[in-house]
Amino acid sequence: MGSSLRQSLLFAWVLAASGLLIIYTKIVQLDYPVFPDTERTIWDFETYLEFDANNEPARLEVFIPTAKNERNILEEEFYNGAFGLSLTTEEGLANRKAVWTHRFPDNKKVLRYRAQIVGENRRSDFGENARFERRGPIGPIADPVKRQALQVWQGRLNRLTADDRSYALMALSDLFAGQLSDEVQSLLPDLPEPVNRLALAAEVLSSQGIQARVANGVYLTEARRRAEIQHWLEYRADGRDFRYFVDDEPPSFFPIWYGTDRLVDARGVRGLDAQIALRSGSRLAQELAQQTGGSGQPSPLVNFGFQELPLTTQLVYKVLVTIPIGITLLVFLRQFVGISTLGTFMPVLIGISFRETALLNGIILFTVLVGLGLMMRVYLEKLQLLLVPRLAVVLIFIVICMSAITLLMNESNRSIGLSVSLFPMVILTMTIERMSIVWEEYSGTEALKQGAGSLVVASICYLVMTNNLVEHIMFTFPETLFILMAICLLMGRYTGLRLSEIWRFRHMAQQKQSA
Repeated sequence: MGSSLRQSLLFAWVLAASGLLIIYTKIVQLDYPVFPDTERTIWDFETYLEFDANNEPARLEVFIPTAKNERNILEEEFYNGAFGLSLTTEEGLANRKAVWTHRFPDNKKVLRYRAQIVGENRRSDFGENARFERRGPIGPIADPVKRQALQVWQGRLNRLTADDRSYALMALSDLFAGQLSDEVQSLLPDLPEPVNRLALAAEVLSSQGIQARVANGVYLTEARRRAEIQHWLEYRADGRDFRYFVDDEPPSFFPIWYGTDRLVDARGVRGLDAQIALRSGSRLAQELAQQTGGSGQPSPLVNFGFQELPLTTQLVYKVLVTIPIGITLLVFLRQFVGISTLGTFMPVLIGISFRETALLNGIILFTVLVGLGLMMRVYLEKLQLLLVPRLAVVLIFIVICMSAITLLMNESNRSIGLSVSLFPMVILTMTIERMSIVWEEYSGTEALKQGAGSLVVASICYLVMTNNLVEHIMFTFPETLFILMAICLLMGRYTGLRLSEIWRFRHMAQQKQSA
């Protein structure tokens, strides 16, 4: 294997691996959609507080989802009424609270918190910023019965498990599978079900160095006016994130706060009615991924694209990034199929021109205008003009022909004429000049053959470059250009026969076999 071949293969491999790695990260970690117009479900989340005030100092502390840079929260707003609002963050678990206060409120009052949220699922990790309460081994227990029960239970767990994961599974099995043993029953804290069992599980796991916390939130299954608060356990064992749900695992959920405290801590009010309402909606997945960064974790790959550019610039690049797809197709059709074309990249430019006229109209216009231009070119040969003036005359003639076609189409109320003026005149002029040169140097047959080949390649490139999926992938994942470059590098090393040459030399192959 030569040095140039090794370098080509290595360069192609590095380019392809880089592009695929970035694409994989965007799709898996940042939730960028593979298909265009893909929608994701978002949820309108509202915490609604209604209560009676009696002209005495009132204070309401309510858990709300954690800060935007740590969670999938698209936007949020508060309805405070006459109350003052302050936001606080707890040090331990980084819970966030909305604290509403008023010196002398009276009559019935309403407070609200609203947000648009994105749910989590079993694939969602806790993120690098996830916080757990720092706990060491369980300290001395005054009650001798509980102390003995804890020793017996922990001894059993240590004896029957081999690692953190199996320890957690065994502890949760003892707490939720079947009837509780006497030891476990005596250790349950004075909390409502199932928070008491989850809290005990978190404490036991934490005592063994396994990060664990009780999560409180809602299941995102259907729209509800009064969504029930759900509780589950989150823990990190052997470097992986796990969740344990008391009931069946929901397809989507959203944690609001962590720990064993209540949702609302209210003082100075009566008849408090706290409820959480949910309503589902949808939003384009690409727009959502750009806004939240997929998992909510900041990533430089979010900016590895054109979405932050001005809209007019985005529209330009949406067309521009599809050109390498057409060029790669052209290389394949020339290197492996053997289609003859006018110039190297002229067919791709012709395919771009078809964007202004659509495919069928473009083929008709291309054929008519190139035919008329060739006739003018043949006549100009007799006048023995120099190259530059000759091109100028052909260009002016093409403009005259296009104007005439536009006027004729307008008289017949056809819309095709409206886009003729946008058809690139320079491309047509250069195509006519190239065909006339081939005609002179080789033959009219060869010129028509290359012209027909260019038209076929241009049509294929147009169909591929205007495909919605291709446009979406190239615009959303511009790192695909690395992969296309790698493919062109590999195709550039091919020196075998083309398909057209196999057909061309078929008689020689048959004679060789018969001999």
